[in-house]
Amino acid sequence: EHRALREQLAAGLRLGTMSWSFPGWRGVVYGDGADPKLLANAGLTAYSKHPLLGTVEIDRSFYEPLPARYFASLSAQVPSDFRFLVKAHEDCSLMRFPRHARYGKKQGEGNARFLDASYATDAVVGPSVEGLGSKLAAILFQFPPQDAGTPSAFADQLFDFLQRLPRGVTYAVEIRNAELLTPAYASALASAGAVHAH
Repeated sequence: EHRALREQLAAGLRLGTMSWSFPGWRGVVYGDGADPKLLANAGLTAYSKHPLLGTVEIDRSFYEPLPARYFASLSAQVPSDFRFLVKAHEDCSLMRFPRHARYGKKQGEGNARFLDASYATDAVVGPSVEGLGSKLAAILFQFPPQDAGTPSAFADQLFDFLQRLPRGVTYAVEIRNAELLTPAYASALASAGAVHAH
């Protein structure tokens, strides 16, 4: 039934989730006896074999930069036509560190790595491309709700950032401030060859 449904979908359309280790999928994606404690390390291969799941988001990379060897280990677990969306490290998209215990002494401080193309290239783009190769679908820069300045200034900064990143990679941008969704933002993405993530 799932294979038949897959054949009805548009060519190039990929369905996926932001994780491959959901215990509730036992009997659907994994075998009935799958051990929930092992899914984070061993569930990706089963996930990638499901006819409707041709992509997945790597969310862990938002919280810390990950090395190329980590991405390569994921790539080795899936077929050649499977694709990954890598969420960029949050340092790329936080203007100021939130007042949250997770940030320790950095709480409330400005972030020097915000929209720093050199940092993003070294910590995110390089390892993702090296480890995933052709299985990298896109890199997502997720901007949480924050005071990012005026919409026009943000659009200018975003364009400058995106156009200085390495070419040959699809970059997606997700913003959660409604006031930043302007024609200037759309123009910045189009001019830099990036896409908006809904």
